[in-house]
Amino acid sequence: MATQQYPSKDILYSPLAFWFGDAASPMLGWYHPARVRDAGGSRRCGVVLCPPFGHEYMVSYLSYKHLANHLARAGFDVCFFDYNNTGDSADAEGDRIALWQENIRQAAAQLRHLAGLEHIALFGLRLGGLLAASVARDIDAKALLLMAPVISGRAYAREMLVLRSMSVLHSNAGPDLASNSTIDPNQVVTDDELTGYEFSATTRASLGKLDLLKMPTPAMPVFLQARDDITGQENKLATAWHHHDHALQLSDLPGYAAMMREDAHDTVVPTAIWQAMQAWLLRYFPLNSAVRWDIPSTTDIASIRFGGIVVEEELVEFDGMFGVVTHQAGADPKTLPAVVLCNIGANHHVGNHRLYVSMARTLAAHGFHVLRFDKAGIGYSKLTPDDKENDVHAPGGTDDLSNAMYFMQGKYHSPSFVLTGLCSGAHMAYLSALKDERVSGLVLINQLTYRWRQGDSIEARKKATIKSSHYYLHAVVRADTWRRVFKGQVEMRQIAGNMLRRIGRRIRTKWQLLNTRLLHSNFFLGPVARNLRDLEARGTELLLIYEASDTAVDVMTEQLGRHAGLLGQSERICLKFFYGADHTFTPRWSQQALTDFISKHLQKRFGPR
Repeated sequence: MATQQYPSKDILYSPLAFWFGDAASPMLGWYHPARVRDAGGSRRCGVVLCPPFGHEYMVSYLSYKHLANHLARAGFDVCFFDYNNTGDSADAEGDRIALWQENIRQAAAQLRHLAGLEHIALFGLRLGGLLAASVARDIDAKALLLMAPVISGRAYAREMLVLRSMSVLHSNAGPDLASNSTIDPNQVVTDDELTGYEFSATTRASLGKLDLLKMPTPAMPVFLQARDDITGQENKLATAWHHHDHALQLSDLPGYAAMMREDAHDTVVPTAIWQAMQAWLLRYFPLNSAVRWDIPSTTDIASIRFGGIVVEEELVEFDGMFGVVTHQAGADPKTLPAVVLCNIGANHHVGNHRLYVSMARTLAAHGFHVLRFDKAGIGYSKLTPDDKENDVHAPGGTDDLSNAMYFMQGKYHSPSFVLTGLCSGAHMAYLSALKDERVSGLVLINQLTYRWRQGDSIEARKKATIKSSHYYLHAVVRADTWRRVFKGQVEMRQIAGNMLRRIGRRIRTKWQLLNTRLLHSNFFLGPVARNLRDLEARGTELLLIYEASDTAVDVMTEQLGRHAGLLGQSERICLKFFYGADHTFTPRWSQQALTDFISKHLQKRFGPR
């Protein structure tokens, strides 16, 4: 590989995705080379970014990328990676806490090898902070940066169990509205999961053994960032560690709460905190202007064992967008349509609860080539044309999907495409199919809108949206509902107004259905029903999936009639309801059931006849 004192600006400004770790269970990492030209040299220090767990990982993903860019611009080489059993990385057996600690050691060794470094620093948010501190000595770290770290693993596990017990998800089995059958009673929310992620008793027990207050005081400088939403134990930790000779800086800059929001599209990058951390690190690692830099050799393709079958995952980039293509080695890409998974909201391509990762690997095991990618403004992909990030309904989204299909055609000769998405991903898939005849199949999961108007915002839509009619029919018979009504905690006027509008829309769809059947004409259909009928007539396979109590069912009923009656009868149209999940299919049983159903359906519709 070419060696040069100052690599080109393209190289300096392009993070590099790569596979590393054990060949049997590789991890995905992002290498951010030190921007030597910007900094005026290299710091000869690499920073390993250790992610948090579960939902906290999803909402902080964008902020981690920005932190990596800040540090690289200052002359630090950076590695941001996914632990095994998380993100894009492969699954591995064993105690997850011990496994993740070993993953950090592997990431540190990999960064040293890639960049030829002398020193390593560790950064961790929440659980990532606890894990980073627990292995800092093992890797001879020279600095430690912790943001709102989990102090006690035992207390953290208890906190997570309390959050789980407050969830509205319940374990009662109920009817499957599509088949009038009953769901297997084993399909319940188990004690070994947390918001869709595995959180087993073994993991909790291992966590209980970790406590920052009981660990030896780090023999290195420490930057400790406190949270600003509640009073944490950072002051107590700072007091316990201050007696050591090495410096400890406790920061109370605001920014944690704005980053750790309920939804990724709401997250705000804590730029002031990242700048403070960068300035703090600069004190300890001076510039070395005489550094030479080699373009590293990395691995783009990994073999991953999934469900007893080995699939290959290839890291790809096209038109400034990042993606992962999953397929079986030797599978003919021209025999089946390629499946493209569209971003769920502002979440990057792994999907909520890793749904897209398991879906891609399951479909690949059945012969499909599957692309999960980030459209412009999401994850590591380029910004939108108007330089925005996390713009869920950016108008260029359909162009991004079109370019993704062109890429799959050019590289894998894909004959046609099945566009799949949940919520806003379903909306983007629907719009793209209307414009592009390469789409031979649509899988629309809990689609909440069919038209996004200029000037709309997710916040305004949320305020104007009420829960499903199914929810209110059950809530009206509960005593706690009426207690909340009498206390003024229920927006009765908004609910009543929306319910009346729903009734009006349902009457309209019944009128449309009656006229369509009597006159044998599509003239009276609304635009959504007409669009979907046109797609079916074009030969497009339509799979509409809903969680039975989700608001998306009411949206579908208002546009397509009860059980999508306005679409008529066709073998190319399938309507499927699931019961007992939620909007994003959080329970692990529902993720598995959803993935299995989609896989079997696509095999049936596109496999050998």
